[in-house]
Amino acid sequence: MLVLVVGPSGAGKDTLLTCARTALAGDERFRFVRRVITRPPGGGEDSAFLTEEAFRTRIAQGAFALHWQAHGLCYGLPADIDTWLAQGRVVVANGSRAIVPEARRHYPHLKIVNVTAPPAVLAERLRQRGREAGEMVSDRLQRGGAFELGGPDVEDIDNSGPPDVAAEQLIRTLRGWA
Repeated sequence: MLVLVVGPSGAGKDTLLTCARTALAGDERFRFVRRVITRPPGGGEDSAFLTEEAFRTRIAQGAFALHWQAHGLCYGLPADIDTWLAQGRVVVANGSRAIVPEARRHYPHLKIVNVTAPPAVLAERLRQRGREAGEMVSDRLQRGGAFELGGPDVEDIDNSGPPDVAAEQLIRTLRGWA
Protein backbone atom coordinates (compact mmCIF):
# COMPACT_ATOMS: atom_id res chain seq x y z
CA MET A 1 0.00 0.00 0.00
CA LEU A 2 0.99 3.59 -0.56
CA VAL A 3 1.04 5.81 2.54
CA LEU A 4 1.07 9.55 1.92
CA VAL A 5 2.17 11.64 4.89
CA VAL A 6 0.54 15.04 4.37
CA GLY A 7 -0.20 18.19 6.32
CA PRO A 8 0.37 21.92 6.30
CA SER A 9 3.82 23.46 6.03
CA GLY A 10 5.47 23.37 9.44
CA ALA A 11 3.48 20.40 10.74
CA GLY A 12 6.68 18.36 11.09
CA LYS A 13 6.20 15.77 8.34
CA ASP A 14 9.92 15.52 7.57
CA THR A 15 10.79 15.15 11.26
CA LEU A 16 8.26 12.35 11.75
CA LEU A 17 9.33 10.61 8.54
CA THR A 18 12.98 10.73 9.61
CA CYS A 19 12.09 9.13 12.95
CA ALA A 20 9.97 6.44 11.27
CA ARG A 21 12.65 5.70 8.66
CA THR A 22 15.22 5.23 11.43
CA ALA A 23 12.93 3.07 13.59
CA LEU A 24 11.89 0.86 10.67
CA ALA A 25 15.35 0.57 9.06
CA GLY A 26 16.00 -3.03 8.14
CA ASP A 27 12.31 -3.96 8.05
CA GLU A 28 11.93 -5.06 4.43
CA ARG A 29 8.17 -4.46 4.49
CA PHE A 30 8.73 -0.70 4.27
CA ARG A 31 10.16 1.52 1.58
CA PHE A 32 10.55 5.26 2.22
CA VAL A 33 10.42 7.47 -0.88
CA ARG A 34 12.71 10.38 -1.66
CA ARG A 35 10.47 12.92 -3.33
CA VAL A 36 11.86 15.26 -5.94
CA ILE A 37 11.60 19.05 -5.51
CA THR A 38 12.59 22.04 -7.63
CA ARG A 39 14.26 23.83 -4.73
CA PRO A 40 17.88 24.04 -3.61
CA PRO A 41 18.80 21.41 -0.99
CA GLY A 42 18.33 22.20 2.68
CA GLY A 43 15.89 22.26 5.53
CA GLY A 44 16.40 18.71 6.76
CA GLU A 45 14.42 17.11 3.94
CA ASP A 46 15.33 13.71 2.54
CA SER A 47 14.55 14.78 -1.01
CA ALA A 48 16.19 14.88 -4.40
CA PHE A 49 16.51 18.35 -5.89
CA LEU A 50 16.20 19.27 -9.56
CA THR A 51 15.97 22.39 -11.65
CA GLU A 52 12.52 23.11 -13.03
CA GLU A 53 13.74 22.30 -16.55
CA ALA A 54 15.07 18.90 -15.46
CA PHE A 55 11.82 18.26 -13.57
CA ARG A 56 9.73 19.01 -16.70
CA THR A 57 11.96 16.66 -18.70
CA ARG A 58 11.37 13.90 -16.13
CA ILE A 59 7.60 14.43 -16.35
CA ALA A 60 7.78 13.99 -20.14
CA GLN A 61 9.80 10.80 -19.62
CA GLY A 62 7.16 9.36 -17.25
CA ALA A 63 9.58 9.39 -14.32
CA PHE A 64 6.92 10.31 -11.73
CA ALA A 65 4.04 8.26 -10.37
CA LEU A 66 2.54 11.46 -8.95
CA HIS A 67 3.58 15.09 -9.34
CA TRP A 68 2.15 18.45 -8.30
CA GLN A 69 2.89 22.12 -7.80
CA ALA A 70 2.70 24.04 -4.55
CA HIS A 71 4.25 27.24 -3.21
CA GLY A 72 5.81 27.98 -6.61
CA LEU A 73 7.70 24.67 -6.61
CA CYS A 74 7.28 21.34 -8.41
CA TYR A 75 7.17 18.11 -6.40
CA GLY A 76 7.17 14.50 -7.59
CA LEU A 77 7.18 10.92 -6.37
CA PRO A 78 9.28 8.61 -8.55
CA ALA A 79 7.60 5.98 -10.70
CA ASP A 80 9.67 3.39 -8.77
CA ILE A 81 6.92 3.38 -6.15
CA ASP A 82 4.80 1.24 -8.49
CA THR A 83 7.52 -1.43 -8.56
CA TRP A 84 7.82 -1.40 -4.77
CA LEU A 85 4.05 -1.65 -4.40
CA ALA A 86 4.00 -4.63 -6.80
CA GLN A 87 6.60 -6.26 -4.52
CA GLY A 88 4.14 -5.99 -1.63
CA ARG A 89 5.92 -3.20 0.22
CA VAL A 90 4.37 -0.46 2.30
CA VAL A 91 5.61 2.62 0.45
CA VAL A 92 5.76 5.75 2.60
CA ALA A 93 6.07 9.20 1.04
CA ASN A 94 5.88 12.85 1.99
CA GLY A 95 2.98 14.02 -0.17
CA SER A 96 0.56 16.88 -0.55
CA ARG A 97 -3.06 17.17 0.45
CA ALA A 98 -3.70 18.61 -3.02
CA ILE A 99 -2.67 15.33 -4.69
CA VAL A 100 -4.87 13.11 -2.50
CA PRO A 101 -7.83 12.90 -4.94
CA GLU A 102 -5.56 11.77 -7.77
CA ALA A 103 -3.69 9.35 -5.50
CA ARG A 104 -7.01 7.85 -4.39
CA ARG A 105 -7.95 7.23 -8.04
CA HIS A 106 -4.61 5.57 -8.89
CA TYR A 107 -3.89 3.67 -5.66
CA PRO A 108 -6.91 1.78 -4.29
CA HIS A 109 -5.05 0.73 -1.12
CA LEU A 110 -3.92 4.27 -0.32
CA LYS A 111 -3.60 5.33 3.30
CA ILE A 112 -3.12 8.93 4.38
CA VAL A 113 -1.43 10.21 7.51
CA ASN A 114 -2.57 13.79 8.08
CA VAL A 115 -0.06 15.53 10.38
CA THR A 116 -1.51 18.57 12.10
CA ALA A 117 -0.58 21.27 14.62
CA PRO A 118 -2.27 24.51 15.72
CA PRO A 119 -1.65 27.62 13.55
CA ALA A 120 0.56 29.28 16.19
CA VAL A 121 2.84 26.20 16.29
CA LEU A 122 2.97 26.07 12.48
CA ALA A 123 3.85 29.77 12.24
CA GLU A 124 6.67 29.43 14.76
CA ARG A 125 8.11 26.38 12.99
CA LEU A 126 7.98 28.13 9.63
CA ARG A 127 9.82 31.13 11.06
CA GLN A 128 12.43 28.88 12.68
CA ARG A 129 13.24 26.92 9.54
CA GLY A 130 13.99 30.19 7.78
CA ARG A 131 12.86 29.30 4.24
CA GLU A 132 9.92 31.72 4.37
CA ALA A 133 9.60 35.18 5.80
CA GLY A 134 6.71 37.42 6.84
CA GLU A 135 4.08 37.33 4.13
CA MET A 136 5.24 33.92 2.85
CA VAL A 137 4.58 32.44 6.30
CA SER A 138 1.08 33.94 6.27
CA ASP A 139 0.46 32.63 2.75
CA ARG A 140 1.50 29.11 3.74
CA LEU A 141 -0.70 29.21 6.84
CA GLN A 142 -3.70 30.38 4.80
CA ARG A 143 -3.16 27.71 2.18
CA GLY A 144 -2.79 25.11 4.93
CA GLY A 145 -6.21 25.93 6.31
CA ALA A 146 -7.84 25.40 2.91
CA PHE A 147 -7.57 21.61 3.02
CA GLU A 148 -9.76 19.28 5.02
CA LEU A 149 -9.18 15.55 4.80
CA GLY A 150 -11.48 12.85 5.97
CA GLY A 151 -12.46 9.30 5.31
CA PRO A 152 -11.65 5.78 6.43
CA ASP A 153 -8.24 5.96 4.73
CA VAL A 154 -7.08 8.93 6.86
CA GLU A 155 -5.19 8.75 10.17
CA ASP A 156 -4.76 12.12 11.91
CA ILE A 157 -1.64 12.72 14.01
CA ASP A 158 -1.37 15.83 16.17
CA ASN A 159 2.26 16.94 16.18
CA SER A 160 1.90 19.98 18.42
CA GLY A 161 3.87 18.46 21.30
CA PRO A 162 7.24 16.71 21.50
CA PRO A 163 8.00 15.18 18.09
CA ASP A 164 8.91 11.79 19.57
CA VAL A 165 5.28 11.35 20.75
CA ALA A 166 3.85 11.94 17.27
CA ALA A 167 6.66 9.91 15.69
CA GLU A 168 5.80 6.94 17.88
CA GLN A 169 2.17 7.22 16.78
CA LEU A 170 3.27 7.26 13.12
CA ILE A 171 5.49 4.20 13.65
CA ARG A 172 2.66 2.29 15.38
CA THR A 173 0.28 3.24 12.58
CA LEU A 174 2.69 2.08 9.86
CA ARG A 175 3.37 -1.21 11.63
CA GLY A 176 -0.36 -1.74 12.00
CA TRP A 177 -0.87 -1.28 8.26
CA ALA A 178 2.01 -3.60 7.26
